[in-house]
Amino acid sequence: MKARKEEKSSLCGVLMVLVAIAVGVAGIVYALSTHRRHVNQEKWKDYDECGLV
Repeated sequence: MKARKEEKSSLCGVLMVLVAIAVGVAGIVYALSTHRRHVNQEKWKDYDECGLV
């Protein structure tokens, strides 16, 4: 009975670590995509007035 409880506890811990890693990776991907979009808008904002874009 005690071994089964420890097994569930360790499985829960591993799942929580995997979820934390997934959230971290998703946050990094979101930050990079937002930064890239901002850089692209800054690059082309001067051309908005002349109608090229």
